[in-house]
Amino acid sequence: MKKGEKMRVAIFDLDGTLFDSMWVWEKLAYNYLLDKGIEAPLDIRENLKEYSLRESCDVLKERYNLSETPDEINNQMEEMLKKYYFEEIEIKPGAKELLQKMSEIGIRIVAATATADWLSKAASKRLGIYDYFEIFQTCKAVGIEKFDPKFYKIIIEQLEIEPDNIWLFEDALHSIKAGNKCGIKIAAIREESARSDWDEIEEVSDIVFDTFSEFLEEYPDILGL
Repeated sequence: MKKGEKMRVAIFDLDGTLFDSMWVWEKLAYNYLLDKGIEAPLDIRENLKEYSLRESCDVLKERYNLSETPDEINNQMEEMLKKYYFEEIEIKPGAKELLQKMSEIGIRIVAATATADWLSKAASKRLGIYDYFEIFQTCKAVGIEKFDPKFYKIIIEQLEIEPDNIWLFEDALHSIKAGNKCGIKIAAIREESARSDWDEIEEVSDIVFDTFSEFLEEYPDILGL
C-alpha cells in the first residue's frame, strides 16, 4: 500500500458479507409468489439480485399482475423475513473476531445495508455486533440504493476521511462497483450466491478472500498489524 492508505474505516455490507443469510433471500420471491398460488422460475432471484427489496416489489407487481401494491408486497415480504432475522440467521465464521480486532486497534466501523433497518438491527444486536458500528446506514434511511455511488459518498462525507483510507467489505458486484467509483478500496468476500459474478468481482476488487479468518491471516498489513 502507498503511504497514507492505511485502513482507518471499514464499511461492512451485512447480508452475504457479515451475515450468512443469502440462503433466505435466494428463495424469498419464489416462496412469496408460491403463497399467492403462482409458481415462478426457481432462479427468479438471479433476475432480482441487483434490486433492493422495495424495487423487487415493483418488478413482481408488474410481472405477475399482483393485486397488492408494491408497498404491501414489501411489508408482507419483510414479515416473512422477520423470523429469520430475529431468530435464525448466523454470523459468518471469523466475522466477529475481525470486528473485535478492528475495534481494538481503532479502526472505525460502519454498517451499510439494503435490508430494512428493523430487521438488520435486530439481527446485529442478537449476534452481538451492533455496538461495533459507528454508523448504521440503510438504503431506506438515505433514499439511495447501494448500486449508486452517492450511497457511499454520504458515508465518506460523514466520516470526513479520504476514500483511500476506507475499505468496503462486500460480496455483491453492483455494490462493489459503486464503492469503486468513490475511490474506496474493495475487500470482496466470495459468496456462493454471487458465483456468476466472481470473475468480474476479481477484476474490480483490491483483494478477494473466502473467509474472514483467511483475511486476518493473509492481510494483517492492511490493518496495520
